Amino acid sequence: KNKEIVSRDGFKFKIKISFNPLEEKFEVYNAATEKSKEWIPDISKVFTSSSTFELIRDYTQNINTSYNVDETLVAQRIERLKNVLNYPVQVLELSPDLDPEEVAEIFIRINSKGKDLNQSDFILTLMSVYWPEGRKQLEQFHLQAHNPPTDNKPSSFNILNIVPYPEQLIRTIVAYSFNRGSLKYAYLILKGRDFENRQTSLELREKNFTIFKKGQEKVLHLTNWHNFIKILYGAGFIKQWLISSKLTFFITYAVYLKLLDEDLPHKEVESLVRKWFVFSILTQRYASSPEFTIEDDFYKMREEGVASFINSNISTYLTNDFWNFVLPQRLESSSTRNFGFFVYLASLVHQDANVLFSDVKLRDYIAPAFKSPKKAIDLHHIYPKAYLEKHFNLTIRQYNQIANLIHLEYQDNIKIGDRPPKDYWPKFTSHLSKTELHKLYDTYALPPAFPDLDYFTFLSQRRVLMAKKIQQFFNNL
Repeated sequence: KNKEIVSRDGFKFKIKISFNPLEEKFEVYNAATEKSKEWIPDISKVFTSSSTFELIRDYTQNINTSYNVDETLVAQRIERLKNVLNYPVQVLELSPDLDPEEVAEIFIRINSKGKDLNQSDFILTLMSVYWPEGRKQLEQFHLQAHNPPTDNKPSSFNILNIVPYPEQLIRTIVAYSFNRGSLKYAYLILKGRDFENRQTSLELREKNFTIFKKGQEKVLHLTNWHNFIKILYGAGFIKQWLISSKLTFFITYAVYLKLLDEDLPHKEVESLVRKWFVFSILTQRYASSPEFTIEDDFYKMREEGVASFINSNISTYLTNDFWNFVLPQRLESSSTRNFGFFVYLASLVHQDANVLFSDVKLRDYIAPAFKSPKKAIDLHHIYPKAYLEKHFNLTIRQYNQIANLIHLEYQDNIKIGDRPPKDYWPKFTSHLSKTELHKLYDTYALPPAFPDLDYFTFLSQRRVLMAKKIQQFFNNL
């Protein structure tokens, strides 16, 4: 009907579908379907045309200048398309007493090719029924985060370019308000379920919705939102792509709000938030069984106090063995999406380090003020890829190890070419004093004698130094 739809991100646009009556074939509108006589470029014309007869006549007259087609068959197929409007849609009405799992199972069986319902969908539906303005607030918060406001009014748009979806915000609200990690139980709580007698009551539903509303107010409060983001920004996570786990981000936001309730000095709150976030990333705390872990964490926070809980977990898990053995092993990866590598980059930003051999700050490369059509700086191989392929016949996984990567200016990388470090390193560092050279090794976690090391020994030693760099960074948060 040529009407706009709304995307998941809240943007309005029209979907244009083309139809070929000769083959009864559909395609998304493109330049080819626009130019071809065989295609009706936009099927909305079929549904909005006042005269199907005229549309069929125009199509057959146009196409018969090039083809000899069966006009009756074309007419039948266009009419068949228009009859989509008469297609019967089956509606199933479900009992309100069904559990969400039963509803989801019915939905999945009927709609096996469609979108799977999750627990946040059920909570959003409850909000639509009992608190529609609250759901609208979540959606508005999400939409505002896409672009800077044009009217200079405060909004959820932020320096990290994090765009929070309603389901992510619900996760934070539920953790903060009910100390719950399982959205299944949060849904039942909002329905007014008493877990002892398994009864649902209007009084309990209203009471729990009141708690949820207060939690949402705190989560969507723009001062809280932006202060939390500034805390992570100050830790070196200056762009959303450096945050490898969005779940950890939104759970840490709930932890931050809990800490605010403990009335601690602001600097202590900042330090605890940064450490909990980095600790959770490095230990992959919410990578497996996240709902159970979240629920257990928030239960213990309530019992022990948030600050005490954070400090005790850090001392328990971040042992010397973790820094010296576990973390270096986790840095043995050829993926630049490695969580440890992101934390390492954040540590360099936090240190205000330059790009190697450059006056450009790594911070300005990661979060540039202006976009350049060509990358002047990028990740390059310390031991050049071509050198390793030619002389050692290494695989992509072997030469693309993150311990072999460093940010370089494009021109410096061209000068290095396919030469090994023992050839290019002395020429790039000959003007440096011993103190300056030592600082260079320390800043970029490079083994001091690395140009003379064999490749795999270099990788092993650099992973250990990268882990130590991350440890120093963590201790300074």
